[in-house]
Amino acid sequence: MSRFLRQEGLRGVAITEITCELMLRLGRAAAQAIGRTSNHPPVFYIARDPRRSAEALESALCAGICAAGGIAHTLGVLPSSGLALMLSAEDAEAGIALTGGDLPYESICVRLFAKDGLPMSSEQLDTISSMMPSSAAMPLKSHQNCGIIVRQEDARKRYLRLMASRLATPMDLRENGSMRIALDCANGSVSEIAELLFRHLGAEVLMLNNNPDGININRECGVQAVEPLIQFVKDYNCNAGFAFDGDGGRCLAVDETGELLNGDRMLAILCEERLELQENAPAGRPRVMERGVAATVMSNLGFLRYAKLRGIPLQITQPAPQFVLDKMHNLGLALGGDGSGYLYFDDIPAPDGLMTAARLLQVIQRTGKPLSVLKEVMEYDPQVAVSVRIPQYWREIWKNDPEIIKFINACEDELGTDGRILVRERRDDASIRIMLEGRDFRRINNYAFAIAEVINARTTKAKKQG
Repeated sequence: MSRFLRQEGLRGVAITEITCELMLRLGRAAAQAIGRTSNHPPVFYIARDPRRSAEALESALCAGICAAGGIAHTLGVLPSSGLALMLSAEDAEAGIALTGGDLPYESICVRLFAKDGLPMSSEQLDTISSMMPSSAAMPLKSHQNCGIIVRQEDARKRYLRLMASRLATPMDLRENGSMRIALDCANGSVSEIAELLFRHLGAEVLMLNNNPDGININRECGVQAVEPLIQFVKDYNCNAGFAFDGDGGRCLAVDETGELLNGDRMLAILCEERLELQENAPAGRPRVMERGVAATVMSNLGFLRYAKLRGIPLQITQPAPQFVLDKMHNLGLALGGDGSGYLYFDDIPAPDGLMTAARLLQVIQRTGKPLSVLKEVMEYDPQVAVSVRIPQYWREIWKNDPEIIKFINACEDELGTDGRILVRERRDDASIRIMLEGRDFRRINNYAFAIAEVINARTTKAKKQG
């Protein structure tokens, strides 16, 4: 069980794989483990998204926490980034989010946070994992020692206040004309709060997919399907549009012409904003951009060229939130992100789509420039991504297959400096992701599918021989 819980979360089909019994044991183990280092009953913040299964699993989780003497504060429907932000600002020992990001409603992910709002350490997770088996000795609290459940009705308001305190007020901006924006909430966690935040920032807000019913989260909406938002922005003459995932952590933008901006282009705009503010800052202010920006191996070549041109050191990490967050905190970086739409800020402990969109909006307001102009700060290279399923027993083995390696190396030699090839195994399932990048879309597309065919042929042959 030592590797049962990971920093990226415990993921599976709700109720049948992530069961109520499992949540009961997780709650008991977490309260027992956290309570060891506290001289009072440990306080947990619990947040969830609006998928149907989350409320039942939340009840089981709270029951487990109380059985071990902990105090469970339920925050209701709230982004996990909101939970993280509140943990960093308020007095609680830990937090647990029941959410699914961009997963369909039948799946769920359980994520554990430390009191500073960052993901729990591997050591903490290992300790909790070791206490979770049903055979593990687990003393229960009864009578006056049993924990309680506190339902916080104002959690959303407190989250929005914390967000607003980190943003410029509308009267502080040089340019604050009438702005019309569209928000696609993916029928998820930000459905009831996004409009309030952006109205506070002085925008006229038009809403899409903000009526969750428990099963429509991420269904043909949000970051999973941006085409309706693109058309909406053009039809209603919006200055910008923003799409979120069901948990509100990811964000993609659409400019006023209907062109999509991924995370790399949004990050470049925000880097440019920080550089300009840094140049105009009073003497003695920390020049945080000189420390660099955290990017992942999946970041676009165009962003890498932009950073080099602007003299921004790049700190490259693996494409997972914990790696980016570790790099930012260890080096004191101001910004980080990747092309998928997860952006990271030095004043928030978790990627937050609302903050990403809000800060982009304020760049538009401050500069008076539309997104279509701001995005030109970097040239975007086309990308092609293909996934290939492999047998479970071929995990890691494919990396040493001579035919696969020889073919990938040959493609890299032909591509040369005109692009790059990244082939890696996904951590959460038995599949290989092939990503190619370059200015010639047709060429990289042909390479991507050729590599996929070779991998598929080799794994199929190995399966037949086995």
